[in-house]
Amino acid sequence: MTDRAAGLGAAPRRSALGRAAMALLVLLTLVAVAGGVVAWTQGYRLYAVRTGSMAPAYPTGTLVVVAPLAQEVPTTGSVITFRIGDGLVTHRVFATSAGGLTTRGDANPSPDAWTLPLDRVVGSVVAAVPNGGYILVFFKQPTGALTLVSGLVSLTLLWTLFFPGGEPAPGAERAPRPVHARA
Repeated sequence: MTDRAAGLGAAPRRSALGRAAMALLVLLTLVAVAGGVVAWTQGYRLYAVRTGSMAPAYPTGTLVVVAPLAQEVPTTGSVITFRIGDGLVTHRVFATSAGGLTTRGDANPSPDAWTLPLDRVVGSVVAAVPNGGYILVFFKQPTGALTLVSGLVSLTLLWTLFFPGGEPAPGAERAPRPVHARA
């Protein structure tokens, strides 16, 4: 077998491996998107912790996953996200009473000044990703999605530049290789 014949078998193998890797990446992306859609329809939401009031458990920049309440009244010690005015706050339940909930941030020395009605509770925190909130805030900005799209286009163009398609078509002539003279 000649060197040229051995080289022809390598390109289809690399191409098949590349296609398999791309198919796996697409499959994983579709599974992640489908899982996100299902979680969203079930009431799960993602929020970024913007202050240090819940440190050290949830420091600034933490991404929290909030699920709808599993029970009617959150228990003392559970971490909840609730609406105050136009904003959202994530604090721990300090006490419960007939009038509502008293909350407190872990880093705060005293409970919050308000009694929280139960209808203001968005849900309870079920998971957290340290520093993941920064990514969420970035992609909520108008330039965040544009940056993602332009980055993906750039990567695709660079990939085709450095890893061009397989072998030339049968019958197509190859450009001759330059011959370097030795001195």
